[in-house]
Amino acid sequence: MAFFDNMKETLTSAGRDVSQKAKEVSNIAKLKMDIKSKQDALDKQYIELGKHYYEMNKEGEVDNAGIANVSTLTNEIAALQAEILKIQGACVCPQCGMTLPEGTAFCSQCGASIVPPNNN
Repeated sequence: MAFFDNMKETLTSAGRDVSQKAKEVSNIAKLKMDIKSKQDALDKQYIELGKHYYEMNKEGEVDNAGIANVSTLTNEIAALQAEILKIQGACVCPQCGMTLPEGTAFCSQCGASIVPPNNN
């Protein structure tokens, strides 16, 4: 009976691991869809900002509302990308942008020192 109990525990543990990994993959996919949606909105905002800037500049006026919208969308995209990295247990090299495993001391691409984030 110990064999079957051991097998049951192993299968249960494997099922939990698979379930957790599926949940992580699902969360990452959702975040990537959110990023794509925000990137599309950002592209539209750039187009509108360009048109608006051209018209305003032609008339000698400048409106900063469009620039604020672009900044907001850019910050939201960066936050979503940081959340994906957190789920994946990764970090990004501040010098070259290479994705690295969390806890890495130096970038394997450019050799830059990786400073761990300050979690205060």
